[in-house]
Amino acid sequence: MRHFTRSSIMPSLSSRRLAVLLATAALLPVRMLSAQQGPPVATPVPAPVPTPAPPAAPFVMPASAADTIEVIITSRSVDTVRAEKDQFLSARRDMETQWAALRDQTQRLKYSITELERAVDAASEREKVAKKEKRDADRIAAQVEKRRLERSLEIVEARAALRQAQSEQARLERDLLDASIRADDAELAIAERRTQVLADDPSQRGAFQELTNRWLQALRTRAARAYDVEDRRFKVVEAQLNLLKRQRD
Repeated sequence: MRHFTRSSIMPSLSSRRLAVLLATAALLPVRMLSAQQGPPVATPVPAPVPTPAPPAAPFVMPASAADTIEVIITSRSVDTVRAEKDQFLSARRDMETQWAALRDQTQRLKYSITELERAVDAASEREKVAKKEKRDADRIAAQVEKRRLERSLEIVEARAALRQAQSEQARLERDLLDASIRADDAELAIAERRTQVLADDPSQRGAFQELTNRWLQALRTRAARAYDVEDRRFKVVEAQLNLLKRQRD
């Protein structure tokens, strides 16, 4: 039986221990390096590259706004305008006659007012004389006559005011017809020019604008005259109401 001595075992143990120490020493730098580096860092993900937007389309002005100058041309037929003008001319002659008659009536009524005022003064004087002379019958008769004349005077004054208002209305209506005739003349001038050249011809635009300006000015005057006629018509109705009131009193 083989006997192992202490000396024979020691070399074997030393060799094994040495091997373990060498292996541990070999792994130590790797662990120390891992501890120094810390936890693993995630690999950064590159940001997405933005896609460039398509270029904006150029602004195109609408056809309706491409030209800021509007050519204002009336579209009525020449025959229609001429027929209307003939009606205005006929109505103007009638209105001129009516205006003259109303002016004559107004003057006659003013003369009647003057005569009635004199008659009222005369009756008042007779009343005073009769009262002074203590003629009661003559005084009462003069007083009754004076009241009758005063009532007639009030009615004639109201009628004269009505005729005056009607006369003013007739004059304004004549002026309205004059403005309407001028507007039709300007419209006919535009129509005549339109038959010669095109309204949208740039070389003729200035001429058309001048004719259109004259036409629009005439239309504005006609509208103003129409407003004056309506205002006077209101005063005529007021005068009629006042006359009715005087007649009913």
